[in-house]
Amino acid sequence: MMKAIMANRYEGISLTRGDSLTLVTSQDKMLDRLVESMTDRFQDTSVGVLCSTKLVSFTNWPESGDAAAGYFMFCITDFGDTELETLVDHFKPVLETSGIHVERIPDQWTVLKVLMYQEPQSLQKMSWFRVNRSHQHSCPDILALVDLVLSFPASTAECESGFNTMKQVKTDWRSNLKSDMLSDLLMVQLSSPEIREYDPIKAVMLWHQDSVRSRRSDFMDHAKRVTAVE
Repeated sequence: MMKAIMANRYEGISLTRGDSLTLVTSQDKMLDRLVESMTDRFQDTSVGVLCSTKLVSFTNWPESGDAAAGYFMFCITDFGDTELETLVDHFKPVLETSGIHVERIPDQWTVLKVLMYQEPQSLQKMSWFRVNRSHQHSCPDILALVDLVLSFPASTAECESGFNTMKQVKTDWRSNLKSDMLSDLLMVQLSSPEIREYDPIKAVMLWHQDSVRSRRSDFMDHAKRVTAVE
């Protein structure tokens, strides 16, 4: 009897068996709400900043052989202007802080499109590394915006990994760590090579040379002797 009562309750809430119609209705409501939540969550894929980032993918650029010359020039003249405006408005504070001339970006965008379509290589095989190397002097500000967009992480996995590492470093026993020390420890944890590949000699020499107090002058020789004996 006790097992039957426990089976009909979950976390203190009574569970009742409904008919098939009620079950189907509940499923439909759940799926509708799930679709609404996903639509709200990923709405930037069709509008907004995230949608405008498609500008940096050459697969979205119109091919030069798609239409007649006059119509094609008309297409590339307006191509990407709306997306560029969205990106510039969104990242304007960051760009200006970095010394980028935001007001020059629209004109440089037009120049860059003309230069890109003069390239003998197909845009589908083009890379932004090559574009930066070829047109950095003529279009520096628009290419800085492109670099910023290309730096977007594909997912938040690395950020989540960083937070997990921070929890391991800043435990209850080390809750008084200052920000600078915590940042240095996280840098060691996240950016250092594997222990099997790590060569500590440079770190040991830095520790020995930059110390405020004097170190043993023969500590390296002693370490070599110990290693030779082993």
